[in-house]
Amino acid sequence: MAVHANCSFRRVISLTGLGLLGVACAACTGIGDPAGFSVVTQDAFDFKTCPEIIGTRSGMIAREKELNELVAKADSAPGGIIVSYTAYRSELTSVRAQREAAERAARLHNCDAPKKPDAPKKP
Repeated sequence: MAVHANCSFRRVISLTGLGLLGVACAACTGIGDPAGFSVVTQDAFDFKTCPEIIGTRSGMIAREKELNELVAKADSAPGGIIVSYTAYRSELTSVRAQREAAERAARLHNCDAPKKPDAPKKP
């Protein structure tokens, strides 16, 4: 009888441990940061000029579009989802994070803000 109780206790401890591990993993997925936050240095664009930021952002938008097309093409083939994840998804995540960092810097520096109209000249 004591052996049976000991096995039940171990099973309860094991299941409790697995449950806590599952909760810990689920908590990590609930973080609100973008997927590539740890890959991209968020302040990399803070000391660049507006033309540099806009140029980089435009390049990232074009690369993101290209990678999305490649992912869609790979996903349409049989077994393509494996190719998609191994070849393109990590780079796509990195490019999206870089684009978001560039957009944050553009907002910070008011790079997209329209120019104020000139005051009317007095005759």
